[in-house]
Amino acid sequence: MRISLEWLKDFIELNISPEELIRVLNSIGLVVDEFSWEEGDLVLEIETYANRPDTLGHLGIARELAAVLGQSLKEQQWPLAEISEKTEEVVDVQVFVEELCPRYCGLVVRGVKVGPSPEWLQRRLRAVGLKTINNVVDVTNYVLYATAQPIHAFDLDKLAGRKIIVRQAKKDESFRTLDGTDLQLSPEMMVIADEQKPVALAGIIGGENSAVTEETQDVFIECAYFDPISVRMTAKKLGLQTDASYRFERGADISFPPRGALMVASLLSQFGGKATRGLIDIYPHPRKKKTLILRHHRVHELLGVEVPSEKIESIFQALQFGVETTQPGCWKILVPYHRVDIEREADLIEEVARFFGYDQIPSAFPPLKQLEPPLSPLRKTIQRMRYLLFHYGFNEVLNFSFMSEEDNDCFAQARKPVRLRNPVSSRSALMRTTLLPGLISNVAYN
Repeated sequence: MRISLEWLKDFIELNISPEELIRVLNSIGLVVDEFSWEEGDLVLEIETYANRPDTLGHLGIARELAAVLGQSLKEQQWPLAEISEKTEEVVDVQVFVEELCPRYCGLVVRGVKVGPSPEWLQRRLRAVGLKTINNVVDVTNYVLYATAQPIHAFDLDKLAGRKIIVRQAKKDESFRTLDGTDLQLSPEMMVIADEQKPVALAGIIGGENSAVTEETQDVFIECAYFDPISVRMTAKKLGLQTDASYRFERGADISFPPRGALMVASLLSQFGGKATRGLIDIYPHPRKKKTLILRHHRVHELLGVEVPSEKIESIFQALQFGVETTQPGCWKILVPYHRVDIEREADLIEEVARFFGYDQIPSAFPPLKQLEPPLSPLRKTIQRMRYLLFHYGFNEVLNFSFMSEEDNDCFAQARKPVRLRNPVSSRSALMRTTLLPGLISNVAYN
């Protein structure tokens, strides 16, 4: 993931040197693989992890830096130019697969003048390795790399019936992507459709039939949360990977779509656009934040170092977690929506380790309690017999449970052995029906 220092400063005040910035990022597990100066801007290549989709945007990196540096994020203002027309009167949005699309937000921006993006926007996109297309598409990409929230823009006039329908594909339905690739869809795939046809593969890529062009005037902005498993299965089956699918597959912030749509609408207002009144927000079953219990003694057991209670509380408060003391040495932790990786107490303790400092954890093995499971009476009898026979001069042998065709012909012709479907070699083609081949091989070898 490429991160621009200039862009990062939109979210947090940074008064540290580039060298110190890199050191701080490395210290909290955001490893800087390489860096370069491009067009007067420091660009960092940060190693990303599948379980941290929140760090796939500048906002996520800024959150981490704010926590470790003890700072607050800058307040973001997104002024919106509106018209009196209501969004729900312009476009009809229906979600038929709530389990695959639990939240869908939409907004219409009218009167957009499609053309080249301003230089500041082009420079930001170049910094993260993107080519500019036009100002509308560039704005959606800008918000994606700023916040890690994928967004798609449709040409409103190309939507049949002015409808957006989130549904599963029909059998043998076809679809042409923005890059001109023809795809055959299957019923388990989720699509965004109008009254007649699919216009996008949900969470993956838009369609050529609804693309924004120089003739576009009115735009429908989609900002949603799509099920990670559904997106991953569709992308894998079709052999696609896009910036959007890469993020949705790992889990997005379900609380963010309204803000993402407003950010895009605000930026498009710089190009003459005006938003319709009222954001469409289909969210029938709002999700509660995850609640986990953290025990102080468990932190000590896993890390092997005593972390003060006050330090633990301050770490989670800085990371925007809710913290409530339920009893001495025990907290109820409320996990923010953007931290989809936090599932259990051990994950919370990992956060303590990152921000307390890995260098503060001693390099010592923790005390291990190794208890041998008690032997059953049968196992005890077998063990006594082995010791007794060994004492009287017998030799114990341990052989494989397989034999070859030749061994079977020599020693067990009258028996029908089980034949292996995928033997590792011809010497292990059959399950043994007698111990003789192995015993004779032992004598011959020794």
